[in-house]
Amino acid sequence: MTIIVASLFLPFQPEFKVDDSEFKAAELAESKLVKLDSLDVDSIVNKPKRSSSVHSNPPFLKSSKEIPNEPTVLEDVPVVSSEQFLENLTAHAQNPINTTATETNSNPVNTNRESVEEFFNAANPEDELAADGPASDVAVDSGSGHPASLNAVFSKLGGAHSSDAASKTVVRPKSRPIPDFTAAVVDVAKLKQMHIEMNAQPSMKRVPVSAVPETSLELVEEVSEDESDLETESRQDYVVPQFGGFSSTKGGPTSQRLKNSYELFAQLPWSIVPNEKGNGALKNAMFIGTNEKTITDEVEWVGTVGIPTDEIPPDISTAITNKLKDEFNCTAVVSDDVTFKGAYKNFCKQILWPTLHYQIPDNPNSKAFEDHSWNYYKDLNQLFANKIAQVYKEGDTIWIHDYHLLLVPQMVRKLLPHAKIGFFLHVSFPSSEVFKCFAQREKILKGILGANCVGFQTTEYARHFLQTSSRLLMADVTKEDALKYKGCIISVKSVPVGIDTFSLFDQLKKEKVQSWRNMIKERWAGKKLIICRDQSDKIRGINKKMLAYERFLLENPSYIGNIVLIQIFLGKSEDNEDQKQVMLIVDRINSLSSNISMSQPVVFLHKELEFEQYLALNSEADLFFVNSLREGMNLTCHEFLASSEQKNAPLLLSEFTGSASVLGEGSILINPWDIKHVSKSIKRGLEMPCQERRRNWKSLMKVIIENDSDNWVKTCLQGIDNAWESSQERNTVFNLSYDTLYEDYKKSKKRMFIFKISEPPTGRTITFLNELTAKNIVFVMNSHTKATLERLYARVPNLGLIAENGAYVRINDLWYNIVQQVNWKSQVIKILDDKIERLPGSYYKIAESMIRFHTENAEDQDRVAGVIGEAITHINTLFYDKNVHAYIHKGILFVQETGLSLAAFQFLMNVYNTSSSANSTVTGDSQDIIEFISITGSSSPVIEPLFNCIKEEQNAKKIQNGHGIVYGDTSSTNAKEHVNGLNELLIVLQKLLDSSE
Repeated sequence: MTIIVASLFLPFQPEFKVDDSEFKAAELAESKLVKLDSLDVDSIVNKPKRSSSVHSNPPFLKSSKEIPNEPTVLEDVPVVSSEQFLENLTAHAQNPINTTATETNSNPVNTNRESVEEFFNAANPEDELAADGPASDVAVDSGSGHPASLNAVFSKLGGAHSSDAASKTVVRPKSRPIPDFTAAVVDVAKLKQMHIEMNAQPSMKRVPVSAVPETSLELVEEVSEDESDLETESRQDYVVPQFGGFSSTKGGPTSQRLKNSYELFAQLPWSIVPNEKGNGALKNAMFIGTNEKTITDEVEWVGTVGIPTDEIPPDISTAITNKLKDEFNCTAVVSDDVTFKGAYKNFCKQILWPTLHYQIPDNPNSKAFEDHSWNYYKDLNQLFANKIAQVYKEGDTIWIHDYHLLLVPQMVRKLLPHAKIGFFLHVSFPSSEVFKCFAQREKILKGILGANCVGFQTTEYARHFLQTSSRLLMADVTKEDALKYKGCIISVKSVPVGIDTFSLFDQLKKEKVQSWRNMIKERWAGKKLIICRDQSDKIRGINKKMLAYERFLLENPSYIGNIVLIQIFLGKSEDNEDQKQVMLIVDRINSLSSNISMSQPVVFLHKELEFEQYLALNSEADLFFVNSLREGMNLTCHEFLASSEQKNAPLLLSEFTGSASVLGEGSILINPWDIKHVSKSIKRGLEMPCQERRRNWKSLMKVIIENDSDNWVKTCLQGIDNAWESSQERNTVFNLSYDTLYEDYKKSKKRMFIFKISEPPTGRTITFLNELTAKNIVFVMNSHTKATLERLYARVPNLGLIAENGAYVRINDLWYNIVQQVNWKSQVIKILDDKIERLPGSYYKIAESMIRFHTENAEDQDRVAGVIGEAITHINTLFYDKNVHAYIHKGILFVQETGLSLAAFQFLMNVYNTSSSANSTVTGDSQDIIEFISITGSSSPVIEPLFNCIKEEQNAKKIQNGHGIVYGDTSSTNAKEHVNGLNELLIVLQKLLDSSE
């Protein structure tokens, strides 16, 4: 058995390297066919490798497979910017390791002072911090003739400043841009800018200071993990001159460019390395589960390789995929670059991601943009489905992850109808009002419902999914929080993802973490530390966080100079206006300090720290501050709490994160929009008594340990197994065996038949029922009223009747009430009156215990699904705890007390297990029990509970001979026997009667 884990990115990826000098590597890139990871336009300070237990690869990843050495990390002294100026202005601490450091100059702009960036740039806490001043834009080393920043590069490469210095440079293919599309609305501002550029003089290419003067190479800007070359368009804006423009000797036709790239990548050496992209929590949970034998089955990964593939030769691409398959259990989904970028960068990041986080795109071109990128999204999902079907073997478990692959479950289901499929959404799922804004809302939901089990981070997200499916697809929600849709039952679970707590405890004990803790204590001695770590996007609430912090300082001026908020930014902000507003607030906050060169209330780190540095900061924090406006499970909270074993610092947590549902007891929950309350909460956290802090920390750690990554994997996989087994039981239906039925009937003395017959009886049916009731207990059940049933079956005197789906039972001409309450009808009528106004032609019928809403005559059939879905959601939400339920059957909306058919059946069993007559409906005092029970009818929400009851009672040996017989077409049922229709059933039973005489 194999667990097939499908995620957008594989945990491993290919890496090409050129083993040459930086200058020669630059010459290779002049063709614009590659990107060089070791070069950067603005700052050649590469993001450090972070071995986080959540966001990156686990520390043991290299132990199982031989992974090549990491590429050289290049650093450079950056150009002085306004932000750097502020850092230099506020830097004051001396290097705690270098005890011989001289006293700093009184000039507040002294560039020899270390900034906070430089403080954390130290490769090792035992190393002395660099004291070099920033390089100018035109600074050139007179000795070498190279820009100063380039000298720093070569010093990192090997200490030489000549062009012959050898190094290893990571080379990546460049992906093709996505073709433009015709927008539905003209973007006037963009059009105006295009006209300005067309009429402007052709601009010179900017040559960065780190470039080689002799070449015309334009270096590639370093981008964050979330903005890799697979995810962003080229940042170069080319001006096309009019009237023919300029000739160029570089670059030929596309075919020639492709040929050149093939030749290049056919010669470059490559290796397989850990992939830093993708879902770190998933990767770590699976790797840890495999290593610790929590997962005993083999794990096969399915995903993309994480780099552009169009310009890699087919034979090299095949070799890469074979190596990934054979040595790393990774099956690569190879997509063309345009499809991948259109699906991921456009649809996932600009349509799905913001809407799932309640940030609905309002650009006037978004509709056309969404339609344009939807096709790419479908194509990429189909590639995944095809690849999964290719590697699948009978008995395997397919586990599909996250919003990138929402359509894959249904696509796989079409290819593998009986496969065991699970899906887990790692981000938030919005309310139905927000989700319905998607133009492809029904298709997305149907895609998810191809799974046997759907998992979410919180019960809130699961509830939103249930309500949205009910409202938009008219799927029925069960009491067990499952969905019934088109004959299938889909289990919906909420299982919070976690971290490997004990592994994190081990990392906290490392000497390097302790050294960084000592440095941080000395750097900010006597100050309170508030730590924040967020992605650079609007939903993290950084703007409101700074406003609340500013208010806190204004209301508590004694803290100014005695507190520092360190905000770690991940990635690069796409919202320049929001970032500008944040920086204005930060400037105001820092201006509160009496001496900004010595005390800075806010420190911004626009870089990812090494994991040891991050753990050290967490360990020394006096408060951890999460202010997200909407977010899934924020695992940085878990990491912080595990790191705060000694200080037991409080967690200030937004109630709009998924983490709040898990860590709510023990955290200080805040509403990011309530600036005043957040300000007071900061003070409360900082001044919380030690005993309360310790009590809260222990409570939170207990939750974290109980909900760790192992528990998440086991619970999810067990949920998938249980849902699939239940589905298989419902799907295993055998043709009715006459011989078995006859033998069971013949050897039984007391027999009961219950028929669910919705159609008016024919003369033949009446005759048959009269014969059957002569020797057996017989009941007919349907949704008709008592009066209607009596009229239809008046010619069968010994027949028992069950009216309104089990609400009323007639025995010996006496009606018994099974229904408990009907006082809910007036509220439902008000709801349906509103729907009738919105849907002319619709109507409802009121019975004694139920209401039926009909839409077959509605004038606007396109609106029927939406109106019925809203009615179901409204009614089921209103009466959730009152045992009243709305559901759809054959296009009719039924509203009734739940469980009536099952209650009626149990009532009959109690009556007839004490009846004196085995062959009539007359009650008596005999202790004979029913030995033979047959329940027949077409599949419906009314009779399925009876089928299931018969099956369970027979398995428990409480019924000697039980038969659940379904007739008609059905894809999933609890009945174990099947006939083609009511007429065939009557023929079989007539034969049974004739043979038993």
